[in-house]
Amino acid sequence: MVLLTAAALLALARIALGPSILDRAISLDVLVAVAIAGLGTFAAFHRDPGPLPILLVLSLVGFVGSVSVARFVARRVPPRTGHPDDPGSTTGTPPGAGGPGDQDGGRHG
Repeated sequence: MVLLTAAALLALARIALGPSILDRAISLDVLVAVAIAGLGTFAAFHRDPGPLPILLVLSLVGFVGSVSVARFVARRVPPRTGHPDDPGSTTGTPPGAGGPGDQDGGRHG
């Protein structure tokens, strides 16, 4: 229990100090995992199956929270436009790759 308490305190410190949303999300995930481990330890020590539904709900909340944060962060990255003037564009057909005007499928020679 001492190690779980130390892990929870370190996770709380990272939540408070984390410079990015990903640091805070991982810390919250660790905090949920510590709560699950603590509740599981309690249930095993006392041989009580009562906390098992709570463990199930906590694991579901942790999973859904992690996926939600990952999707939120993925959407924050600005999409590339695909416009020819956009130097970072990865859309379109590179030269010699068999585009619509390429009659021999990119084989020149």
